Amino acid sequence: MTTSEKFKVWLETIYISDKTKKPLTTGTQYVTGLNALNKQFNLPGDGIYDINTNLNHIRNLIDKPENFQKDYSSHFNAFVKFRDYYIERNNKNKKPLQRQIDVFKKQQVEISAIETTIKYFEGLDYIIISKEKDNVGWDLEATNINETLLLEVKGLSGSITSIELTPNEYKNSKEKQTHYKLCIVTNALINPKLEIFSFNSDKNIWTNELNETLQIEERIGARMWKQ
Repeated sequence: MTTSEKFKVWLETIYISDKTKKPLTTGTQYVTGLNALNKQFNLPGDGIYDINTNLNHIRNLIDKPENFQKDYSSHFNAFVKFRDYYIERNNKNKKPLQRQIDVFKKQQVEISAIETTIKYFEGLDYIIISKEKDNVGWDLEATNINETLLLEVKGLSGSITSIELTPNEYKNSKEKQTHYKLCIVTNALINPKLEIFSFNSDKNIWTNELNETLQIEERIGARMWKQ
């Protein structure tokens, strides 16, 4: 996914408009605005989208009266926020276990599992939104230009793939099977290993890329383990 495509997805999922107090319905207009600035200032390569571009220099160009053709300042300001978002996100990835200081092993396992999953999907050019505090039935949403995946993340300190889902998580795993992913991180504190299970509607099973399946024992929620 190109930077302009990431910017568009970010505008439609994470960005909060000062006017509407919510993300944009479509980010196409803002992308078009930045493309116009690239053309107007004859910027080389990816222009504003290039990580090495000095945005302060671009701001100075925009502010010059002789360069004013159409006011793209809101488009540019949004991109500055987008750049800052990714810089902050990358800095967090360098310290996967320092999202919070916690002495309890269980919480450290959960933190490691979340960070391992985020790093994996961001490596595939997804934009990640945390839903951990929203009680929606999954922990993260991974969005690109084609889809939004609902990621339920489970961290384990050992190597045995066996998890339990809450009633809300299990309910959503059944209702939203097409987009729901079970992301299970084993050995979370030593050598995290991420397994991603998707629902196979033809076989009515949860399976990973190695065609390993999860057995299900229904309770109020559900317990799952790999055989």
